[in-house]
Amino acid sequence: MGEAIFSKSYAGDALSSWEIAHELSTSVDSDALVVRDSIRYDWHLLRLYDQAFLYRKVRMRCVVRFLPTTTTSFYIHHYGGLDIAEIASDGTIVNRGVSTDLSANALADGSFEIDATFLSRHGSLSIGCSKNGRGVYPGTGLEQFALLSVLVETFDAYGELSRTPADERITLVDVGGQGGLQLKWMLRAEEITPVVFEPLASEAMAIRQTLNRIPGAQVVEKALANTSGPQKLFVTAGSFCSSLREPNFEILQHYPVGRVFEVVGTQQVECVRYDELFRAGVVPTPDAIKIDVQGFEYEVLLGFGHLLECCLAIELETHVVPIYRGQKLLGDIVDVLGDFGFALRQLTQVNHFDGDAVEFDALFTKRRDRAAALSSPAKRKFEVIGQALGVPPYR
Repeated sequence: MGEAIFSKSYAGDALSSWEIAHELSTSVDSDALVVRDSIRYDWHLLRLYDQAFLYRKVRMRCVVRFLPTTTTSFYIHHYGGLDIAEIASDGTIVNRGVSTDLSANALADGSFEIDATFLSRHGSLSIGCSKNGRGVYPGTGLEQFALLSVLVETFDAYGELSRTPADERITLVDVGGQGGLQLKWMLRAEEITPVVFEPLASEAMAIRQTLNRIPGAQVVEKALANTSGPQKLFVTAGSFCSSLREPNFEILQHYPVGRVFEVVGTQQVECVRYDELFRAGVVPTPDAIKIDVQGFEYEVLLGFGHLLECCLAIELETHVVPIYRGQKLLGDIVDVLGDFGFALRQLTQVNHFDGDAVEFDALFTKRRDRAAALSSPAKRKFEVIGQALGVPPYR
């Protein structure tokens, strides 16, 4: 695997770095971390966070001693629906999950050394208990195992993240990338080529530190719009509400969430049309687009121009009430995307406004007739995108 990029051993007091994430309790006994599950029906996990794990090949070597009261297996969970390994109390490998190398060896003192290697698509590691092949189960509240040590090493994962041929990868354009990729796309890191737009330098730098581990990934330090040139960004108390449109306090004043829309400053940001960058050879044709630009979605879409003809799916946040001054609303977006062969497939209310129907996550894909006419490679991409977005296939 080459030389480790990151290597750290957790033993003794350092085991406290593993935080309780779901329905466990822990105690320290002779330099071991003793783990109990709970009686609740839930996950039962400890978790460790570090961006060093994200988009890397990770090797975990855990030394575990099962206890007389154990009723579960030792469980290494990834995130979402991905398991890494499950080892029964007699050392039997119950589930290999997404691990590429996995072993469980008995040691002279009765403990087991469990060694697992896998491609990590998340900035956390999770260990805990599972039962009969299930990560979610009702527990007993009894002591399950003692964790004696964990060694974590990370390695470059370029080979694993490149295993999907370039022409089969999904080009994901993420507009307003503060915080990085959505979980559903992180878990498909080996299948995508992300192009993220983030105009704020500090945010762009933070995204770039991990995203550049994915082959072909780009972070473009500009805002997308329908015209190129500098525009005023309204910086709000909650940075995730900052927008190229001014918050509309005639409406926002009626909601407690309105306080996070308070404008605390403005700054100039450089805007550009996506199709101009495409013609200059800077960015590729988009397969899927995610937009979160706080009331400026319509203008961003216009900036893609006729490239929307090639795009297969678009996910965006939109509104039916103008919480930003002069913004276009959901109906306007449905109309413009309809001209490019898109249908609104899902609409999910975002409950930020005291139960009022104000803000929605909207998901569009090509209409049935357009999807049926796609080439075979495009149909394969359309299927993968639908799986990632949770959209039922056309029948």
